[in-house]
Amino acid sequence: MIRVNLLKAERKEIETKDAGPLEPEVKVKKKRPVGNLVIFFIILLLAALAYMQQKALKTERGLLNSALEEKRQLEPVLAKLDQVEQQKTFLQKKIGLINLLKARQSGAVQILEALSAALPEWVWLTEATLARQNLQIRGRALSNIQISDYIRNLEKSGIFDSVGLLGSAQKNLGGNTFLEFSLSADVAPPPASAPISAPGAPPPNRPVVVPKGTEIR
Repeated sequence: MIRVNLLKAERKEIETKDAGPLEPEVKVKKKRPVGNLVIFFIILLLAALAYMQQKALKTERGLLNSALEEKRQLEPVLAKLDQVEQQKTFLQKKIGLINLLKARQSGAVQILEALSAALPEWVWLTEATLARQNLQIRGRALSNIQISDYIRNLEKSGIFDSVGLLGSAQKNLGGNTFLEFSLSADVAPPPASAPISAPGAPPPNRPVVVPKGTEIR
């Protein structure tokens, strides 16, 4: 009597069928650790980049705060520097104005000294007016000869050009007889002098006047 064991065959088929799908599962199990490692490294890299950016941002904020603090400390110094600069500008303008006034004053003083030094005896001045470069002179003398001597002395001074007699008239005051005369002269320009200017200064060629009745001897 022949017996066929069908259970073993069925068992082998079941084992064969079961063995088939097990291989992919083993392969998947082998691939999963590699994918997880890559993801872990990516997360680690992103975390490192975020940390570095945060650290750089913190450093930049620290530098900004230091700069703001330094600026706050320097604000009083900058204010003092601005004040010193304003005072310097004011003093420069003041010095320029003083130099201008000195130059004009020295010119007027020089003219008055020349007028006084050229006076002969018994000749005195009552008024002198300087407008631009023209000088008008009024005075008194005892004779025409003294007036001529005065004109000659003015021409020799080197300060005046084109000195001329405008007129003379005999006057009698308190029993004293004298000649009242008027002269005109051009002031010679100074040799190669640079003009001095300052803001707020009076315009040049302003008349220099000796009040009437003031005698120069």
